[in-house]
Amino acid sequence: MAESLQPFYAEVDATEWRLVGDEVLGTKPKRWLAHPESAENWLLKDATYSCRADGTAYRKGDDWAERIAAGVAERVGIPAAVIELATYTRGNEIHLGVISKSVLAHGEALLHGNELLREPVVGRHRSGYTLEAVREALENVRPPVGIAEPFSAWDVFAGYLLLDAVIGNTDRHEENWAVIRRGDLRWLARSFDHASSLGFLLDDAEREARLATRDRGYTVEAWADRARCPFARGPRLLATAIAALEMASTQACMHWLEQCRDADRLVEPIWLVPEHRMSSSARDFAERVVRRNHERLMAW
Repeated sequence: MAESLQPFYAEVDATEWRLVGDEVLGTKPKRWLAHPESAENWLLKDATYSCRADGTAYRKGDDWAERIAAGVAERVGIPAAVIELATYTRGNEIHLGVISKSVLAHGEALLHGNELLREPVVGRHRSGYTLEAVREALENVRPPVGIAEPFSAWDVFAGYLLLDAVIGNTDRHEENWAVIRRGDLRWLARSFDHASSLGFLLDDAEREARLATRDRGYTVEAWADRARCPFARGPRLLATAIAALEMASTQACMHWLEQCRDADRLVEPIWLVPEHRMSSSARDFAERVVRRNHERLMAW
């Protein structure tokens, strides 16, 4: 893919945004900030770090993965959280991350999937967390606001799983989707929290080795093929998306597949991340992941 696409995604300086409070869900520190002009709540997520075997640290790509995922979702027509790359200054250090606009308006509450499933998710095999259980939980729920097609909430959730398959998102657990409640009304929330995508957790040395290898079992494509999701017994991402589409209406299934037809459009967001945020090997790796997943999806 040509690297000349312009402009790059903007970076928002959140240094002066007012702190609203900490987010208690999830394993990573997050905090809610108020936009200085609109007073809307945005969730700030710091980029995170990991350690190599020799003890040295490297920055993972959860920041750029979230931004790319939002860009892919936009191209597919999936209603997803609004994401912007962010920076903030503390002392003399500039920190990197993303900000995610709250999916809630005044008077609305968020019900996460674990609150909606009839059976609890238990055990190593996560029994109780199945596609059938999610579809049942969404039976009396409206589709997200802004969906023009006559789709059910499940039809749109199947689109979420299609997005996961395209970008290799392995973290669609029962707290990473939700329903919005206002009074007696309930509708599916926008898709959110897509950081576990596109090989975000690898360091560049491993990416480069996989990009260059002749060992077919170690290639980027082999890595993408092995991706699993956190439903019961850990099925493969693509198989899960296909099963969900088969459970959706014919119109929704055909719509989502058609929206994914052009692989070149799907990889565009990868090249819109500023160069200092994402290495060339991370871009090449992410593009091959998307193209591999797209190839297998279109072969279905």
